[in-house]
This record gives sequence, structure tokens and C-alpha cells, in this order.
Amino acid sequence: MNKGLIVHTVIFNDKNEVLITRRASTDDFLPEHWDIPGGTLEDGEDPQIGAIREAKEETNLDVQEPCLFFQKSNIDTGKNKQFVTLVFLAKYSGGEIVLDQRSHDEYKWINISDLAKYKTVDFLADCLNSLASRKHPLLSY
Repeated sequence: MNKGLIVHTVIFNDKNEVLITRRASTDDFLPEHWDIPGGTLEDGEDPQIGAIREAKEETNLDVQEPCLFFQKSNIDTGKNKQFVTLVFLAKYSGGEIVLDQRSHDEYKWINISDLAKYKTVDFLADCLNSLASRKHPLLSY
């Protein structure tokens, strides 16, 4: 079975809002679903560096010191491939948002408590709800 490693970043602004982006209606995978910046790790790339790169490529934003927060694994039997998704947390540190309209057509800064108002990719609700409820082990200190 082949493997695929995907990295995403939950980006916070100075108001503790989270950046979400909407996948374009022409996207062949989950069109018009809300997501967070991310994509496939390049061969040999460190996941933290990949998270920084993907945030920049997809939004034009710079982020500070992403730290690993959440992971999810799923198997696509049709592709005979296991996908592992690593989600990092990071603070926005600069840049103006510029989206490639072919892949993402809208963005919003939201409070995590408002996430239920959006149709999201499958892992996003679990990930952000663990932040909102402070149920993640790292948040219990």
C-alpha cells in the first residue's frame, strides 16, 4: 500500500480567530468545502517546513513556529493508499492573503465556536473542536 503525507496549519490571528479557506467549486475533491491551508509534503521535506511552505503557497501568509497538534489517518481503498494528515498550530506573522482562485475561492477569519456554520472537510471539525473544548492533552496543563 502506498502512503501519502499531508500537512495542514491552523493559523491564528491576533484576535485568536482561525483562518479557513473554501475549496473552489471546480475542485475535483470536496468542492465548496471549508478547509485550512495545507497540502502534500514534498519528498524528503520536514513536516514543519512543509506546513510553513503550504501556508505561504495557499494564502501568501507567513506563520511562526508551527507545532504539531493533531493527526488523522485514513485509507483510500480505491487508490490503495493510506493518507496521514498532520495538523500544526501557528500564529500569523505577516503577509496579505492572496488565494489562487483555481483551488480556493474564499477565506474567512472565524471564531472556532462558529465552525458548525460551515460545510468542512472531514478532519477539521474534530481538530478545531478539540481546541475549543480544551480536550486535547496538551491543553490540560
